[in-house]
Amino acid sequence: MTTTLFPTTPLTKAERDVAALVATGLGPHTIAARRRLAPSTVKKRLHTLRSKLHCPGAPHHVLVHAVLSAGQALTPPAPRPAPDVSPDQARLWRALAVHRLAPDIGQAAGIAPSAVKKRTAQLLTAVGARDLTHLVILGHAWGQLTAENPAPVHASGGDR
Repeated sequence: MTTTLFPTTPLTKAERDVAALVATGLGPHTIAARRRLAPSTVKKRLHTLRSKLHCPGAPHHVLVHAVLSAGQALTPPAPRPAPDVSPDQARLWRALAVHRLAPDIGQAAGIAPSAVKKRTAQLLTAVGARDLTHLVILGHAWGQLTAENPAPVHASGGDR
């Protein structure tokens, strides 16, 4: 089930600091080392971010999308010109930013769930992204996942 982007509960300064690092693609352990925090503290802040941004249980790339979509961190600059992608690839890109399960991604992208893995690999290659988190960051940098190309933020799955 798809939901829309809800207004967020204001973030504390500490949460905004973590959100800014999340938006660059850093994981919990790297954030902990950079901020000189215990990994458990970072995990608690990430849990709080997911709650305040209405994406509980979301994988890291969905959290990155939620942070950037809600304007809780600056969008990183585009590292190079955007590649040309087909409308089907753009639809898959948006679906990957908000869903975690192949059936949900497939439904949102208009492809069979069994094709999601292969099409995702092709998109990563076409865009030059290392992984889903990098794909989401590039999508925001190039305006593929911004307000002009909205994608509702949520964690898909049986709990939604």
